Amino acid sequence: MVKRTWILLITVGFIMAIGEPNAVAQFGGRGMGGIFGGPSRPPRGNTQNSVSSPPPRLVPDSYEQTEHRLALMEMDLHLTTQQKEPWQVFANKVRAYASDLSREHARAGIPPSDSTPISGLQHIDLITDGARIRVNELEDIRTAADALYATLSPDQKKVADARMITLIMTPSGATAGDVSNYSGLGSSTRSQP
Repeated sequence: MVKRTWILLITVGFIMAIGEPNAVAQFGGRGMGGIFGGPSRPPRGNTQNSVSSPPPRLVPDSYEQTEHRLALMEMDLHLTTQQKEPWQVFANKVRAYASDLSREHARAGIPPSDSTPISGLQHIDLITDGARIRVNELEDIRTAADALYATLSPDQKKVADARMITLIMTPSGATAGDVSNYSGLGSSTRSQP
């Protein structure tokens, strides 16, 4: 009689365990795979982040991203009618720079042609010319930014300071928020002992 009671209690406990949704996980889940036979579940976790998949490549800033950032900055500044003209000059200079960088990044992905080889010196000349163009564009942006900045209120200047950092990028795709000092010379302000 005691043996029958124990068997009955074990059977009732087993039935209750199967009936309880949280307890079923111990036995391979509701699909009855795993321990009870049948197909087992696929491995858990995100299959997109498996070890065999390469890490995502960082995409350099695109012209569209710069255009979006300009639109956000314009909305955040709440420009007056007197500020619209300096804003347009500034925005057009930033767009021209972003367009040139996007074109340069697109060209970098095209393999060189075998029919028109260039010498090492010609290659350096091309890179130097591109750098001169970028410097001139950045100087134009600086001049336009100075003119715009002169028309802004103190609150607008705070917004402009935060937004301008994300607008202008280096040819490698880094923004001022990514690189603390482009010259590599270090900070000019140091604490004195």
